[in-house]
Amino acid sequence: MAGSSAVSVVICALAFPVAAQSADCKIERAIYGEAETGIELTFFAASGENTPVTHGFNSTVGDAKLEGHVMFDPEIERQVGMLMNNCPEGDVTGADLDACTVWKGIPYGIDQATGRVDLIPPEGADAPDAILLPGFGPAVMASRVEAGRDTAPWDVFEFKRCAS
Repeated sequence: MAGSSAVSVVICALAFPVAAQSADCKIERAIYGEAETGIELTFFAASGENTPVTHGFNSTVGDAKLEGHVMFDPEIERQVGMLMNNCPEGDVTGADLDACTVWKGIPYGIDQATGRVDLIPPEGADAPDAILLPGFGPAVMASRVEAGRDTAPWDVFEFKRCAS
């Protein structure tokens, strides 16, 4: 029984420092990293009050600098995130957006201490311990930004630090 308690203490000690660090950082300043490839997501405040965008984020995959955003979709009553590579600006078609979209899906926040998975919190809220972008790895591998890469990124990005 003593060995079991020691393992529990070690697991808890490893889980809580991440939670404490992310709890001291607001989502709009959080930087997350994917363990296998080192790809990072850097969140920033959405631009303006009258925008449907709830979160902005950037990433660099290979040589590509990607721009992302999260918007609330009233049809599915969920946030939808998109990560795009060199999308045209102005009046564009759905086909134009599809051609430059690297990943699209519902982003989730993970509380590692409780195991709870939920939608990412609104700006001003504490950053979650991790971000889950379902299907991110396969989407990146199928995109032009990572043609020829041997290792696919995972879909989970753990909190690394808070931007200053």
